[in-house]
Amino acid sequence: MKRWQKIGLWIGGSVLTLFIVLPLLSPVVFSNETESGAIRHYLYEAGHPYQSYTAILDKRMLDPEYGRMYDVVWYDYDSETGMTPTICYSKKTAQQYSVSCGTGP
Repeated sequence: MKRWQKIGLWIGGSVLTLFIVLPLLSPVVFSNETESGAIRHYLYEAGHPYQSYTAILDKRMLDPEYGRMYDVVWYDYDSETGMTPTICYSKKTAQQYSVSCGTGP
């Protein structure tokens, strides 16, 4: 086997392994101990393990009642439009963050 074929097989195997391992690692990597981790864990629990890694989180204002507001843009394959801009609020309760999300006004 040629050298470039071996390199291609190694890279292909690595990418395949990464795609298999990412959803398994989501509960470990994203916990409710940080604001952004809590939002990504929320997406994972909603049934979107890959989107929890690729979502774009944009930190906005801090509301004393609801917590910190984030604009979250991610691809929702269940939605007819695909891209789903979401507004999430992350508020610290005890030692972890609770998240509430919606599509906004």
